[in-house]
Amino acid sequence: MKMRRLLLIALLSVCVSCKKEPQNRTILRGFFPNAKDSSVILYANDIPIDTAYLDKNKNFIFHLKITEGKLFNFETEGKYQYVYIEPNDSVVVYANALRFDESISFSGKGAAVNNYILQQSNEMDKQTELMKRFHTLPPILYKETMDSLYEVKKQEYNTFLKSNPQLTDKAKNLLWVSAVFPIYKEMEVYPFMYQDKNGSSMLQQLPADFYNYRKDINYNDAFLEYFRPYYRYMVMYINNLAFTRYMYDKHTLVDVSRELGFHLEKIKIIDSLFAKGSLRDNLYRNAAYAYIFNIQEHIEYKDYFDKFAKYNKDNEHKAELDQVFSNVIELQSGKIPPDFDLIDTKGEPKKFSQIQKTEVTIYYFWSVNQRELSNLIFDRIGQLKRLFPNVKFVGIDIGQDKNQWRRQIQKSDKTDQYHSINFMDLSQKFLINNINKSLIIDKNGRIISAFEDIFSPNLEKILLLKES
Repeated sequence: MKMRRLLLIALLSVCVSCKKEPQNRTILRGFFPNAKDSSVILYANDIPIDTAYLDKNKNFIFHLKITEGKLFNFETEGKYQYVYIEPNDSVVVYANALRFDESISFSGKGAAVNNYILQQSNEMDKQTELMKRFHTLPPILYKETMDSLYEVKKQEYNTFLKSNPQLTDKAKNLLWVSAVFPIYKEMEVYPFMYQDKNGSSMLQQLPADFYNYRKDINYNDAFLEYFRPYYRYMVMYINNLAFTRYMYDKHTLVDVSRELGFHLEKIKIIDSLFAKGSLRDNLYRNAAYAYIFNIQEHIEYKDYFDKFAKYNKDNEHKAELDQVFSNVIELQSGKIPPDFDLIDTKGEPKKFSQIQKTEVTIYYFWSVNQRELSNLIFDRIGQLKRLFPNVKFVGIDIGQDKNQWRRQIQKSDKTDQYHSINFMDLSQKFLINNINKSLIIDKNGRIISAFEDIFSPNLEKILLLKES
């Protein structure tokens, strides 16, 4: 009851202050109880355009000058949220910072559109596991299931439009994409997943009308290029087209994400479908990272990099990607690994080069902030230690709290342990996108493999080869 009264008072104070604003002003304001950050950053696409500071009551306000509806993103305490605003809107956002995702809601003029988008996102998050189960269905039954889900979303959408007849075409389009594009994305994912689970290709089994929805999609909508449901669909659409072309050419069942040819197909497809602009650049950026993180041994990296560069002379992410490609080259087998800063269990600073062993060594990553996954990693290390007693194992914590790390390692005797004091530097040099990654170094301090997942069976093959 106390929190309800506080919220009511805060919202009333917001509404009272609204009366003092000119009627022709466009406003985004909010109330974030329990917030620790002092500011809220507003983005247009991925560019920060303004910062508002929370007052002592945890209120903030943005005064916007817009002549048409715009899709913004705001961020506080590492949490991001879309907000669509039209001229003369006065949108109020509430979120308890301790339960940001669960508590966020909108009120005021313009709130209906934003609450609808939020609802669609939450519903799809809750249906993630259900969607995975659908992937086991045979093609015809899967299509019928997704068609039924589409009809439900379409009916909800039409009902919402009837209740909100004043909506602009831009708002209607945004709502439609938020409702049905997650379904379209799942249908693009289906061919990958069905093949994986059943061991046979199904390219010839799809109903003739399976992809009929594609003909109604605008594949170069600049307004939506940073909207997550739209962008995620485009990523999977490209993946599926490349998958289809590659499988038709090769007539073989493989994990295409680990095939150079599949990634080269994506380069050509993006160029053929998307005009110059941020969407094209971002899709190429996504494709580059997919190649880097899925190809374990980058033996043919020069072929990929050369073809990628041909299409990306003016990419807005060119400097970033050039650096990433350079890092890939430095992580090839036989190279001396890049150096980075650590501390040991006594708190003494160390360089990575100073802790090298005279035996084959696996350096594995874990995080004191991700206990469940880290425990699985420790179990895996225990298994590998039993299988390969002559291999050394060294753990590197990439968590945020070194004191918590020290307390954690005192409770167990896993392996030699160190703590990374600059994860950003480490992650960029070793291209770490999750803590499952491992680094295998030979007795001479040179890289055996810098791209292997700690849970991968291929890791055992590498160690067997080195022991033979």
